[in-house]
Amino acid sequence: MTICIASNDAYVMEAWGRTSGGADAGIRFLSDSDAALTKALGLTMETPNGIRTKRFSLIADDGKVTHYFSSAEESSNTWAPSVLSSL
Repeated sequence: MTICIASNDAYVMEAWGRTSGGADAGIRFLSDSDAALTKALGLTMETPNGIRTKRFSLIADDGKVTHYFSSAEESSNTWAPSVLSSL
Protein backbone atom coordinates (compact mmCIF):
# COMPACT_ATOMS: atom_id res chain seq x y z
CA MET A 1 0.00 0.00 0.00
CA THR A 2 1.27 3.47 -0.85
CA ILE A 3 0.29 6.34 1.44
CA CYS A 4 0.97 10.04 1.10
CA ILE A 5 0.65 12.11 4.28
CA ALA A 6 0.96 15.84 4.80
CA SER A 7 0.01 18.34 7.47
CA ASN A 8 -2.90 19.59 5.36
CA ASP A 9 -6.60 19.14 6.06
CA ALA A 10 -8.56 16.23 4.61
CA TYR A 11 -10.12 18.38 1.88
CA VAL A 12 -6.72 19.46 0.56
CA MET A 13 -5.45 15.87 0.64
CA GLU A 14 -8.53 14.59 -1.23
CA ALA A 15 -8.12 17.28 -3.89
CA TRP A 16 -4.39 16.55 -4.22
CA GLY A 17 -5.05 12.85 -4.71
CA ARG A 18 -7.82 13.48 -7.22
CA THR A 19 -6.08 16.16 -9.32
CA SER A 20 -2.65 14.50 -9.33
CA GLY A 21 -4.04 11.16 -10.51
CA GLY A 22 -2.49 9.52 -7.46
CA ALA A 23 -5.81 8.40 -6.01
CA ASP A 24 -6.71 6.71 -9.32
CA ALA A 25 -3.34 4.92 -9.17
CA GLY A 26 -4.20 3.51 -5.74
CA ILE A 27 -2.23 5.94 -3.57
CA ARG A 28 -4.00 6.87 -0.32
CA PHE A 29 -3.76 10.56 0.57
CA LEU A 30 -4.13 11.04 4.33
CA SER A 31 -4.30 14.18 6.44
CA ASP A 32 -2.01 14.71 9.43
CA SER A 33 -3.78 18.00 10.13
CA ASP A 34 -2.59 18.33 13.74
CA ALA A 35 0.87 17.02 12.75
CA ALA A 36 0.70 14.27 15.38
CA LEU A 37 2.45 11.69 13.17
CA THR A 38 4.87 14.30 11.84
CA LYS A 39 5.83 15.25 15.42
CA ALA A 40 6.13 11.61 16.50
CA LEU A 41 8.52 10.97 13.60
CA GLY A 42 10.53 14.12 14.38
CA LEU A 43 9.87 15.48 10.89
CA THR A 44 8.36 18.88 11.65
CA MET A 45 9.35 22.01 9.81
CA GLU A 46 8.36 25.43 11.15
CA THR A 47 7.11 27.83 8.48
CA PRO A 48 5.31 31.19 8.59
CA ASN A 49 2.13 29.16 7.94
CA GLY A 50 2.66 26.82 10.89
CA ILE A 51 4.07 23.33 11.27
CA ARG A 52 4.59 21.45 8.03
CA THR A 53 5.84 17.93 7.26
CA LYS A 54 9.38 17.56 5.95
CA ARG A 55 9.69 15.56 2.74
CA PHE A 56 10.46 11.90 3.36
CA SER A 57 9.64 8.38 2.21
CA LEU A 58 9.75 5.14 4.10
CA ILE A 59 9.09 1.47 3.68
CA ALA A 60 7.37 -0.38 6.50
CA ASP A 61 6.83 -4.08 6.93
CA ASP A 62 4.20 -5.21 9.43
CA GLY A 63 4.28 -1.82 11.16
CA LYS A 64 8.08 -1.63 11.43
CA VAL A 65 10.09 0.88 9.39
CA THR A 66 12.65 -1.05 7.34
CA HIS A 67 13.91 1.78 5.09
CA TYR A 68 13.89 5.56 5.56
CA PHE A 69 14.60 8.11 2.84
CA SER A 70 15.30 11.73 3.76
CA SER A 71 15.29 14.84 1.61
CA ALA A 72 17.82 16.53 3.92
CA GLU A 73 20.57 16.31 1.27
CA GLU A 74 18.59 15.87 -1.98
CA SER A 75 14.83 15.74 -2.47
CA SER A 76 15.42 13.10 -5.15
CA ASN A 77 16.45 10.70 -2.36
CA THR A 78 12.73 10.41 -1.54
CA TRP A 79 11.52 9.85 -5.10
CA ALA A 80 10.03 6.61 -6.36
CA PRO A 81 13.17 5.17 -8.04
CA SER A 82 15.08 5.29 -4.73
CA VAL A 83 12.22 3.75 -2.81
CA LEU A 84 11.37 1.11 -5.41
CA SER A 85 14.98 -0.05 -5.66
CA SER A 86 14.78 -0.97 -1.97
CA LEU A 87 11.71 -3.17 -2.22
